[in-house]
Amino acid sequence: METPALDEATWARTRKMRRVRAALQSSLMFPALSSFCRLTVRERDHVHRMDGPAVFVANHVSALDAVVMAEALPPRYRHRSVVVAAADSIFKRKWEARLAQVTVDAFPIPRGGGARPHLEYLKDLLRQKWSVIIFPEGRLTVTGNIGTFRKGAAILAMDAGVPIVPAYVDGMYEVLPRFRRVPRPGKVTVTFAAPVTPEPDDDYDSFIARVETIVRGLAGPKGDAVEAPGASRSEGPNYWY
Repeated sequence: METPALDEATWARTRKMRRVRAALQSSLMFPALSSFCRLTVRERDHVHRMDGPAVFVANHVSALDAVVMAEALPPRYRHRSVVVAAADSIFKRKWEARLAQVTVDAFPIPRGGGARPHLEYLKDLLRQKWSVIIFPEGRLTVTGNIGTFRKGAAILAMDAGVPIVPAYVDGMYEVLPRFRRVPRPGKVTVTFAAPVTPEPDDDYDSFIARVETIVRGLAGPKGDAVEAPGASRSEGPNYWY
C-alpha cells in the first residue's frame, strides 16, 4: 500500500477556521450528540489546572469518540487540539476527510509504516502549544474491552516534553459501536486522570504501559478485560507500531 503524503492541512488551524469549528461544534455537533448521548465529564479539574499542551489519550470504542473527547475538554484545549485518525479510514474519501478536518481538526496517520514524518509534524505542533488527542489502541474495539496501547503517544509526549493526560470513555460502546449504524440513546461518561510524565528510567514502552494501567484503573472492573490481539483485524494493521 502506498504511504499517503504528509498533509499538514495548516488551513484547518488558522484563527478563522478555529472560529468556524467552534461555531459548528456549539451549534450543531454537540447538540446533535446530546440528542442521543447524555455526556457527563468527571475530574475535568485535572485539565483545568494544567498550563501548556498535552497528549490526551483514551480508549477507542466508537466512531464518535473524537466528538465526545472534544466536548469533554475545556475550550482552551478543545480549540487548539488535533485528533489523530487512521489515514485509510475517514481519509480515504476527500469529502469525509475535509469534514473531519473542519469539525475536529483530524490529522491522518498511515497504518503499516511511513508514520515517522507525521509523528515529527505532531511533535512540532506540540512545541507550538497545540495539543493532540490520540486513541492509542490504534483501532476501534470489537468487544468493548480495552486493547493494548501502542507507543505512539509516548513517543510524542516524551520527545516533545509534554505530559500525557489519560481518559476513559464509558458508555459509547453501548451507544454506537463499530457494527451499528444508528446510535442508541444512552449515558456516556468521560473521566480524566491527572497528567502523567515519564519517570527517569522510562522508555516509550514502559511509559505507555503505565498510561494504559491508569486508563484501566479509571474503567474499574471493566478495565480488567483485554481486547484479544487480532480481534479488530478487519480494520487493518495498527498505526501506532
